[in-house]
Amino acid sequence: MKNMNHSLFVLLCLLSCLNDVSCDGVNKTGNTLDVPAPKITRDYPPCAGGSSSKCLVVCSVSSVPQAQLSWFKENVSLSNLTISNFNTKLFLEVEINDKSNISCVLSSSGTNQTSYLNITHLCGPCSAKGSKISVTEGDSVTLNANLTKQVDIDWMYKENTLISKHTSQNATTYYGCEDGRFINKLQLDIKTGSLTITNISKIHSGLYKLSIDGQHQGCRSYDITVDPLPAPVITNDSKQCPSSSKCSVKCSVNVRDVSLSWYKGNSSLSSISVSDLKHNFICLEVGYQDKNAYSCVVNNSVTRTTPLNIPELCKGESRSSIGIIFGVLIVVILLVLVVMWCRRRQRYHGQL
Repeated sequence: MKNMNHSLFVLLCLLSCLNDVSCDGVNKTGNTLDVPAPKITRDYPPCAGGSSSKCLVVCSVSSVPQAQLSWFKENVSLSNLTISNFNTKLFLEVEINDKSNISCVLSSSGTNQTSYLNITHLCGPCSAKGSKISVTEGDSVTLNANLTKQVDIDWMYKENTLISKHTSQNATTYYGCEDGRFINKLQLDIKTGSLTITNISKIHSGLYKLSIDGQHQGCRSYDITVDPLPAPVITNDSKQCPSSSKCSVKCSVNVRDVSLSWYKGNSSLSSISVSDLKHNFICLEVGYQDKNAYSCVVNNSVTRTTPLNIPELCKGESRSSIGIIFGVLIVVILLVLVVMWCRRRQRYHGQL
């Protein structure tokens, strides 16, 4: 009889426990029985530049309502936050050289899950060897990420200055920063994570870093050098720019993907698009005594101009032409003198 009463008591306890839990493993208060470990990632404040000695990290958890996140240093509580919405984050700034045991604890329904912060792993400089990229002022450059899945990505300038970010929820943000150097110049491909900088200039030179999903092991770096757009060069080239009676000059440039134009004053005379260095010049014929102002202009989104100096470039041909004309005149004069001499001689013999 005593054994039967004990068995009945155990059965009632089991039934009471089962009544508090639904078939999907969630109790009636809405707390998940299997509490996930919190996720620790690095965070970059927009355009702040960051400190070389400090690092901002964030502890987060998804789909765990009615829980608490806490940062601990050794056994001392640093901060905590009661979760009221999904994807709540708890931030912490740490010293990069701190060797203490720092952890983030998620507490829910009497269950704790702990994740430990590896400062060296998460906050150290990007160890990936930077891809060196050289680009001409005024062009566009794309920093290829080649991602194959949607993740959270952060693009930084000069290591820690956040200039663009994209979240797995398809939210993209751009930051112009204090001096506005990136305003209307950034384009982020949300499929691949690649970042394009348009109309680039010297102030955009430097190191760029991609952080994938807030994890240091996913970082990639790119070292950009911006070369100035060179001014066009004007030369006297009768081989590539032949002319029979005028001075022929050539304007050339040693860069691709630009337009090259001749101007007379403010009026365009001719123009070409330079796509390769084999067809990188444009010709112009001018008179030796032409007093108009001519110039050659190269343009992508930046413009460089070189004026044409006719007396300087065409003086050789001008002198040569004058010499030829002078020589012809002498020959003509000699012929006239010979003819006159011959006629006088004929008249003289006729009188005899």
